[in-house]
Amino acid sequence: MKVFLLFAAWGLLWDLLAFCGEQRPLNEANGAVSVGALFANKTQETFRISPNGKLVAFLHFDGAVNRLCIGDPQNLSGTTSAATKPNDGSVFSFLWVNDTHLAFSTRKEQGRKTMIGSLSISASSAENGPPETKTADLLEGSDPGQLAGVIMEGDSGKILVAVKSAPGDGIRDIVAFAPETGEREFFHRNVEALPILLASSDGKTLAGIRCFPDGEKKLIGIRDGIVKELLTCDADESLEISGLVTQGDLIFIITNAGEDVEFTRLETINFITGERLVVGEDPQRVSDFCDSIFDQEMRGVLASRFYREKSEYVWSSLKHENAFKTLRALLPDGDLRVSDNSKSGNQWIVTLTRDTQPDTEYFYDTETQNLVQLGCHATSIPDESLGRMKCIRYQTRDCSTITGYLTLPPGAQKSNLPVVVFPHGGPNKRNYWGYDPRVQFFASRGFAVFQPNFRGSSGFGKKFQNAGNRQWGRGVMQDDLSDGVKWLIAQGIADPERIAIVGGSYGGFAALAGITFTPDLYRCGVSLFGASNLPDFVRNIPETWKPFYGDITVKIGNPDCPADERRMSGQSPVHFTEQIRAPVMVYHGAQDKIVHRSQSDRFVAACRKDRIIVDYLIAEDEGHGFTNPLNEQAVYLAIERFLAKHMGGRCQKEVPHNLEEHLFKLRSAGFNTREEVEGR
Repeated sequence: MKVFLLFAAWGLLWDLLAFCGEQRPLNEANGAVSVGALFANKTQETFRISPNGKLVAFLHFDGAVNRLCIGDPQNLSGTTSAATKPNDGSVFSFLWVNDTHLAFSTRKEQGRKTMIGSLSISASSAENGPPETKTADLLEGSDPGQLAGVIMEGDSGKILVAVKSAPGDGIRDIVAFAPETGEREFFHRNVEALPILLASSDGKTLAGIRCFPDGEKKLIGIRDGIVKELLTCDADESLEISGLVTQGDLIFIITNAGEDVEFTRLETINFITGERLVVGEDPQRVSDFCDSIFDQEMRGVLASRFYREKSEYVWSSLKHENAFKTLRALLPDGDLRVSDNSKSGNQWIVTLTRDTQPDTEYFYDTETQNLVQLGCHATSIPDESLGRMKCIRYQTRDCSTITGYLTLPPGAQKSNLPVVVFPHGGPNKRNYWGYDPRVQFFASRGFAVFQPNFRGSSGFGKKFQNAGNRQWGRGVMQDDLSDGVKWLIAQGIADPERIAIVGGSYGGFAALAGITFTPDLYRCGVSLFGASNLPDFVRNIPETWKPFYGDITVKIGNPDCPADERRMSGQSPVHFTEQIRAPVMVYHGAQDKIVHRSQSDRFVAACRKDRIIVDYLIAEDEGHGFTNPLNEQAVYLAIERFLAKHMGGRCQKEVPHNLEEHLFKLRSAGFNTREEVEGR
């Protein structure tokens, strides 16, 4: 059974993937790993197993678009069929409806349209080679809807699609489509105005979350026209819906609601009685609940996962626990997790994470112990050219303990190193152990990479995360970064004269705050699509975020409150550029709806007014992040040169002509001077 949270800012965006191809990973002149090898088309494949465990669906980048493919997991090379066509657009999300049908969403660059489609598989074709498939359009437009899950009726299913209730409100109704006929009917009109909504696979029960201006959240249950308030969470408490039990009264939630509850845990709440029962929590009481493995009919939990330094499982079934131990012994060291499973629970898709290779996914049959690697997405970069990541801990000025990760450059001295401080985005996210091409980019250039889980990060409990509320720019969030840098210096790891801060999104804001409010700490800074003016950032959040405005103001502040606006302005780097003494590089996507381009425009203008050295790059076709690999490669080429100029470090000398031209284009869009555009 497949169920999906329906957020107003819906985001089941699978990473792009590509089969292994010939790359030239090392620059012959100096041994630096090329940006083309590190930031090629995304290589992390996402496989999903059919309910009966006989087929897998996955995405494959054909050089132009991501196509949805189907194959036998035990013989992908001989059975794979590309189900969608190039003119269908690039597939970015998909789910199994049943053993013979899938639903998918595609994006067409021409006209920027999105399509919701269905795909049917010939029941007999999979036995004799590549499955025969047929696709059909269900909805198309600039915002036709978002995949929201599946409801089952016997062996057949209906595709749920969330469609806008009204322009501008971020609330969506749910429509059900029969994949065989395309017949459409309203499944639920969202008169409750719930921005988060989930349905059980039998279609009889719904659960949603209502958000309030003060940050309070309520869990809402709906059945047979009866609407119930099941749980109220304060502004400083977390609430997520994990799933609904089919043909039952239980809703699975992830929450830390309660005065005596510090870490999030998996609970059930009874629709009839409101009774809460804990069914998954960290037995060591040191980390938040991460996720769970459900049987596909949502009748029970097979295992709960927690993330400390790496993943840890607590199994409900001795059979499956033993199967996992057997599997663990068959694979190399790394972080192993179960990412999907069949209806019987006997066939798994598992993901192996390592620090010097991209994730690898495998098919595993727990009954036969048959293990098959799926796809081929390892890099051609030798391990000795990449850095090893290790977990670190340090004490802050107020005696809090911060954990994080440190990646040292390969083959270098282990002391007095140039360091890149690399704060994560969110900020209510966290760093994880594993392969990250951005981290390896810096390490291959000779930099140690420091990734602290500063306060405000998720995963470490209620108090730790809420300690970051309203602390952007000044306060413990930034202090934790500064204290980490001082710890690196005290340990002899960092050269105090060669420390840079680089980040994207919230990390980009932290980079600007670092060079502005702690100018003596950093030699230079790089901000990628980061905010610089907090009141304007909150005022201009995208439409789909507006139902969560109360939560945002709790974490950042309310610009409509004069006292809050004054504080937020005092935390905004754009108003204090005269304090900056280090060169800065800024990148932004012109189509960014989360952090508007104006945030960077105004910061760069203020820097130039104060005669600060600033390099500005703009990609006209990007939003919040990177979707075009050429943009990402050009930006990191510019970062490489920026760091080499101001900090030393390796710099790729042999660069393809088209990449140089593209960098020239991005720099030209950033209203740089002629000398800056030409890189002089």
